[in-house]
Amino acid sequence: MHVVYDYRYVIACSSLPGEFKREFRKLVRGKVNWKYDRRTGTSYPVSPETQCRRVAELLDGFEALRAGGFAPQTPWHFQGKHLSYLIAQWSAQEPGWYDLAKLVHWRQFLLWIKKRTLLALLNSTARADASCDRNAPRKVAVVQAWRGAAIPVLTYDKALSALTEHRGNLRKAARVLGTTPRAVAQAFTEDRPSEKQLPAGIRILK
Repeated sequence: MHVVYDYRYVIACSSLPGEFKREFRKLVRGKVNWKYDRRTGTSYPVSPETQCRRVAELLDGFEALRAGGFAPQTPWHFQGKHLSYLIAQWSAQEPGWYDLAKLVHWRQFLLWIKKRTLLALLNSTARADASCDRNAPRKVAVVQAWRGAAIPVLTYDKALSALTEHRGNLRKAARVLGTTPRAVAQAFTEDRPSEKQLPAGIRILK
């Protein structure tokens, strides 16, 4: 099945409050599609799927914070107590949490919000836990592979439903899905003969 990866749609599907999602979208716009390489000092583009995974991991963390009784109003309100709570959750749920790919996304997030003190805390805690594990007696254990946060994706059926509801209007369909007209069009037309799949009397309006 053809799917379209769009980080805006991932944000729209989050259960976080609307104000938080709006501020989060403003924060990641123009940043989420690039990755900074500290070794070379250059930035390079990342794939739409990676963009969505990055956003999904961050939003998953903020949803965990709300479940734990924390409610930062915007991403900019992320503080040390929030990071400490997440680290405690990760270490309890994921043996070897310091090697998880999600930490790459959280390090990037802390750079976005200019919280280098928190970045130092994350790195030092990860190094300390990794060192303790290396020095501890080896135990035989079965550890489930880390699967990461679920990534909502745009599909033909979702695009068709929104387009049908809004009489083929791409802009309105995109607005209700929290994405762009281009993403809706891609999801709808990639594998199908476009308008022939819409109910009779409805055509795509750009």
